[in-house]
Amino acid sequence: MDKIVNVIKKKIAEFIVNRSIKERKINYQSFAHFYRKSSNILVLMPEDEAEFNHCFQVLKFLEQTKKNAFIFTHDFRVSLIPLKYRPHVIEYTVGDTNRLNLASKKLTDKLMQQHYHAVIDLNIKDNIFYSHLISILDLQVKIGFKKNNSDYYYNIQVNNVESNPEKSYKNLVNCLQMF
Repeated sequence: MDKIVNVIKKKIAEFIVNRSIKERKINYQSFAHFYRKSSNILVLMPEDEAEFNHCFQVLKFLEQTKKNAFIFTHDFRVSLIPLKYRPHVIEYTVGDTNRLNLASKKLTDKLMQQHYHAVIDLNIKDNIFYSHLISILDLQVKIGFKKNNSDYYYNIQVNNVESNPEKSYKNLVNCLQMF
């Protein structure tokens, strides 16, 4: 019974997020200089354990290019993040989600208080929670991996190699280096 309820919740959440995305207009713009001009970047850390262990090369690249990376992750994963990045961690708990497992109003308000220039979603696989966050944030630059409905969420998409997360993150770093 719980399995059926969870499937129904997930479908309702997907419907809500997709409906809000389709109502927005896409602004076409040049991204030639966005990376050089941006300083505060929100980085959404991956949910998947294997992806999480390989994504730190992206944070390292952001540090090398002197970007302020604000790291958004679960509270229980903060201890896995290297010490030098911890001052910029924004953590969330199970209590920061609503009944549909989407971000609560309190959490979205917390994220909107900061002024970010861009957001990078490091989730290689579909994740409705993070897709919802991306859809709510009013940022000109949204970067993520190619996946279902990613055209609605990101204006810069990177191809991924699902069998090899390390290679996927390397592709993302290479993409950012072009800017």
